[in-house]
Amino acid sequence: MKTKLLLIGTSAFALSVAGASATEYRPFVGVAMGVQGIIYDDAIEDSAPYYLPKDFIAFGIEGGMRFGSYDKIYNGGFSVNVNTSDSEKVSYKFTNETYAKLKTTTLTTTYDNFIRVSGNKAKRIDLVLGAGVGAMNYHLDSQIATAEDETAWSTALAFKAGLDFELTKNLTLSANMRMFVPTREHYNIAASYVAGGAIKYIF
Repeated sequence: MKTKLLLIGTSAFALSVAGASATEYRPFVGVAMGVQGIIYDDAIEDSAPYYLPKDFIAFGIEGGMRFGSYDKIYNGGFSVNVNTSDSEKVSYKFTNETYAKLKTTTLTTTYDNFIRVSGNKAKRIDLVLGAGVGAMNYHLDSQIATAEDETAWSTALAFKAGLDFELTKNLTLSANMRMFVPTREHYNIAASYVAGGAIKYIF
C-alpha cells in the first residue's frame, strides 16, 4: 500500500510538470524550523500508564522545483521535505520516572500551488497550498532496563498551507503549517502537525 501511494504521487507530480505550459523552471533548497504537535489515538492516550509528550521542536530541510511564468498569478511546483523533532520525555503518571524519550521523523512529497496575493509584480507574496504523500515514524528510546527501543513507521498523507514572502529573486521566506495523517491502523498517533517557517534559496 505504501509503495503504491508513493508511486501514484510521484507519477502525478511528473505528469503535472510535463504538462505545464510554464516558461520558467526554478529549483530550490531550504531549511526549516517550527513547533510540532502530536495528536494521539484516544485508545493509547487513555490506557497508557505514562504521560505522552505533545509538543516538540522540529527541524527540517526541503528541496523541489517551482514552475510557471514569474508575472503570472498562478505557479505550480513540488517539494520534498524531511523533518525530525527533538526528543521529549515519556514519564510515568504516578512516579514521574522517565520511561522513554520520544522523537518523530517525516518524509513527504507534495504538489504545491503558488497563488500570488500581493498584487505587486516586483516582489511576489504567494498563498501556498499543497498536498501529497510520504512516510512518518516515531521512535521510543527506552530509559529503563526492562523495556526495549521501538520504532514504528506508517505511510502518511501530507497537507500544507502557508505564505511565501519573496525577499529577492533568489531568496524567499516561508510561513506555513503542515499536517501529517498516518494511514496505518493501530499506529498510536492519529495526526501530527508542524507550524513554523523556512528560508529557501531559489536558483
